[in-house]
Amino acid sequence: MPVPTESKPWQRLRGKIAAEVLGAPRTAADPSNQGQWPEVPHRVVFYLEHNVLDKPWRDPLALLAPVMLARRFELVSVFNKLSTLHNGFGRLFEALGLVRMEDWNATKHVPMYLKSDVLPEDTPVARRRFWMDYNSASKTMAIWLLGLPQKRRPAYEPFTLPVVPAFFVQGLIPEREIVERQQQKRKAETGAVVPRFIAIRSEAHLRFNRVARLRRAYREALQSLGPQPRFPVTFSYDEGGDNERGIPAQERLWFTIWDRRSFVQAHPEAYYWRTVSYARTGVGAFATDLNRPFLEFVRAERLMGDAPPAGFWFADLLKLGVVGQRPYYGSPENVRKKHAWLTSWGYARKPFRSDVAGLLTWPEAEITFMRCAQLRCQGVLLPVESLYATALFGLMAIDLFTTTGARINEVMQIHLTDNCIVRLKMPAPPESEDQSARLRYILRLVPKGEKTNTPKDYFIGEQTKQLLVKLAQMLGEHYHLEPGQALPSVPFHAHNGRAHRFGTSPYLFQYSGGHMSGETISSCMRFLLHGMVFKTREGKLVVLKSHLLRHAFATHVVQVEKIPVDIVGAWLHQKDLTTTEYYSKPTENMVAEAADVYLARIASEIDVDRAVLRTPPELQQLYDSSPAFWKL
Repeated sequence: MPVPTESKPWQRLRGKIAAEVLGAPRTAADPSNQGQWPEVPHRVVFYLEHNVLDKPWRDPLALLAPVMLARRFELVSVFNKLSTLHNGFGRLFEALGLVRMEDWNATKHVPMYLKSDVLPEDTPVARRRFWMDYNSASKTMAIWLLGLPQKRRPAYEPFTLPVVPAFFVQGLIPEREIVERQQQKRKAETGAVVPRFIAIRSEAHLRFNRVARLRRAYREALQSLGPQPRFPVTFSYDEGGDNERGIPAQERLWFTIWDRRSFVQAHPEAYYWRTVSYARTGVGAFATDLNRPFLEFVRAERLMGDAPPAGFWFADLLKLGVVGQRPYYGSPENVRKKHAWLTSWGYARKPFRSDVAGLLTWPEAEITFMRCAQLRCQGVLLPVESLYATALFGLMAIDLFTTTGARINEVMQIHLTDNCIVRLKMPAPPESEDQSARLRYILRLVPKGEKTNTPKDYFIGEQTKQLLVKLAQMLGEHYHLEPGQALPSVPFHAHNGRAHRFGTSPYLFQYSGGHMSGETISSCMRFLLHGMVFKTREGKLVVLKSHLLRHAFATHVVQVEKIPVDIVGAWLHQKDLTTTEYYSKPTENMVAEAADVYLARIASEIDVDRAVLRTPPELQQLYDSSPAFWKL
């Protein structure tokens, strides 16, 4: 049954845009639309309402949105073009003294802008971006206009963006120079990462296991206290050794377990007298159900050698409070200090931001108390469960980026169902001596640029499968699920440009009932690898991003592993391949066999098994286990 017209977001623009645009034919705005043209989502209407409706270019941009959606453009492409054109028109109209859209002379004003006759401070990249989006939008609207009955075209032509013929801008954009500069920058960053490609994976595994041991030791310490513990309690454990191999520990880590009452009473000078009184009597915020234990990392001491103790790589991040949902919380002086510290590492403004409650930070109910407590203690307060989840999500992301080359939007799609995680039984290649069937695991995800929701295959190896198992188990514990109970189905992250395509599923990258954004996944990855410094040959700091790892993956497998470019292109699901494609196109078995070789080789280069052997016995057992959902 069609949705009532009044309930559709587009109809909120009634009386705010031209009537012709409100009912534009052959789009979602068409009154006869019965689902053949995609609806204009709330987010697009919201953007138009709050940014465009009082501007001279209101009607052309309002028309552009449903026209692009009718031609099956991705929602993120619609937003990008609306944003670029809105911002560009705003600055150009002001600089040129234009008042009405009728004053816009595209064949005159666009070349003026590209020649720097107007807004000379804009960079060549910014000029090229505006031209590309304007050119694409105007041509898309022209094609739509030509598809209308001829008698209806005159009514809509005033609302389309005029097309600028190519000869008007010929030679005005240093296209090759701009592209080469961008490629050089990307290649320089890739060059900083590729030599340490294996080290990134190895360090990520070792650091995760370090956090897993911290979590294990903390839980054991709590269990040893009995049903009525008295806080504070001090404990320690040793790191850096291997009892089974006779390798002595390198350092000892010391901790104190507090609860709210004991912490405030131990720091009475730092709290208001009434707060201390409440802590002593156990009322208000110190009632029994709120009086949860928490952990302070006090110090690390070196047991062997003269080198300083390593401690935890993330201690400064927590001490400064630059992680979580409000990384710039604090006084102006404190905010400046945080910003300077992040800049010294080459980070952007919010490199460890999380949009999911309790990830990379304390649970929402505890965050205010813990922020204040951190300012009052000498050590570092550790949100242990959050750190464990963050490290595991970060490890999962790094593993996927470095073994599949997937984009972050594709990784976000992974869900724990038989439709996404699939076991394939494939025939052996004819020339193989072993003709037994090959069992492989793949992820089925929709790659960027795929107009339909047709998934493609991403091969994964045994280590990736084990990590999927471990992450599913962590989420089951986080959600207090019974054995065999499925993960909660959550909506795809609402602010993602492709959210409308994927709907609700038991997504793997979820926490606290919310689907993780690409930004949060990247934050987990950066958190896990913080302190690993990457520099270009010129000494510029390089910050790890998911797409940078994708470039590093492609470079590593082609230049180091010597895997043919056409096969790597098939792994990456790239439609625009190099000249090698003209010479040979890989079969499915060629792609699969090459994936087996690569995954086996990269697994052998990382001593993950050794890292797992160094974990407690229970974690070893967890690593070796395989839950029922794999259906082996």
